[in-house]
Amino acid sequence: MSNLQQRLLTAAAGLPVVVGLGWIGGWPFALAVALVSLLASLEFVHGWLIPSRPIREAVVHIPTIAIAPLTATAAHLDARFVLMGAAFAAVFAALGYAPTQAFGPRKPFRVFAGCTLYLGVLASMLVLVRDAPNGREWFFIGLLSTFAVDTGAYAVGRAFGRHRMAPRISPKKTWEGAAGGYAAGMAAVLGLNALFDTGVGASTALHLAVALPIAAMAGDLFESWMKRRMGVKDASGLLPGHGGFMDRLDSVLFVFPIVALFLRLRVL
Repeated sequence: MSNLQQRLLTAAAGLPVVVGLGWIGGWPFALAVALVSLLASLEFVHGWLIPSRPIREAVVHIPTIAIAPLTATAAHLDARFVLMGAAFAAVFAALGYAPTQAFGPRKPFRVFAGCTLYLGVLASMLVLVRDAPNGREWFFIGLLSTFAVDTGAYAVGRAFGRHRMAPRISPKKTWEGAAGGYAAGMAAVLGLNALFDTGVGASTALHLAVALPIAAMAGDLFESWMKRRMGVKDASGLLPGHGGFMDRLDSVLFVFPIVALFLRLRVL
């Protein structure tokens, strides 16, 4: 089976699940976010600590990295649990940069701090957005607009890309593609806001439309940078044709904090 066939088959199986869980919301959605966060956390720890060994060996770190999915799903109970996740990340970071080896090797603590922030605190924003008033609509606006950015950047970059944007991080990304992704993302936010009748005017939604594509592309570049540092092409092979869960979450994890902030400052 070709890579394209694998990619299409995985998308065909996964997309209805994502749409269904996003539509239902509540505990099913929060628990699904926790599961994805856990699997992505295994990829994160594997890539930073043991990239040359099988990913299954990262399972020994589950007792520690479980803080990330617990933070994500506990946000459904109370948003203050997100602050607890951030506090755990701060403790890990302090241990990771302590000028002593009393706690053992320091790099694992830095990795656990990054994992908790990236796949716990940021992932919890999906739950907070879905739990907000009109959360179903805003979840799909964030998700579909992120897809629009990726699709626009790919299509325009493939057709017109000439000037590389970040050759040391992601050689195939171009400024032309970024412009196409930005335009597609803005159009998607404004169009979906009108389609879903969120009650938010176009002038207010424009704030999100301006910021969301930047966040999506920043998330993509950040994950590309991490993989360069890890020395891996894909986060894992858990999603045939797509790489790993981190490869699918890269833009989403940067977009939903922006959506949550927008709802907090401009809507709620």
